This record gives sequence, structure tokens and C-alpha cells, in this order.
Amino acid sequence: MKFKGLKWEDRGSYRVAKVFDVSNDSFVQLVEIKPKSKVGKHYHKQQTEIFVILDGEAKLGIGDKEWSAKPKDIFLCKPKDVHWVENDSEDPFLLVVFKYNWAENDTIWI
Repeated sequence: MKFKGLKWEDRGSYRVAKVFDVSNDSFVQLVEIKPKSKVGKHYHKQQTEIFVILDGEAKLGIGDKEWSAKPKDIFLCKPKDVHWVENDSEDPFLLVVFKYNWAENDTIWI
């Protein structure tokens, strides 16, 4: 699938676009962290996320570990795993996020 024509939702330091639904509680979305921006620490009570990095490089933390995430990297974020992203570069950081067991109001910001 080409990513053209997706409906992007701006969320301040990042934006998201749903690519397609997998089931009632699972879907795939693109997430773009804007240059010189971050997504603060948060977790999900029941949701599992898989991140696949497409473009750019950023610090990505899950739990007590932190990586320099770059294209072709893949990460698993289980329910209640605190996670965050810091994009210190001049370029956007683009990733595909597979969301499983999604529920409304499941995100807890720290």
C-alpha cells in the first residue's frame, strides 16, 4: 500500500495516520515524530504495540532501555511498558505502529 492520501491527525509534537484496520481492536498506523520534538513517557493499560522504523533516527525508550532507533529496526512494547521517543534531528522520524488490543482512554501519560 502506498502512503499517499492518508488522513493525518496532528497531535502537537507528532502526527498519526491510520493505514488500515485489522479487527475491532487492532489497526496499523503511521506515526511521524516532528524534527526537534519528543513524545513523552506514557504506557497503555492493555494495548500491545509493535514499532517498525521506516525513516529517520531517534532515541526510543521502552522500560529501562533506550536505543538509537533507525530504519529496519523493530520493537515490541507490551501493556504497561513505559515508552517514549526523542527526535533531536532536523528530519522527521517515521514509523509504522501495529496496535493490538486497543481501547479508548488506554493511554496513561506520566
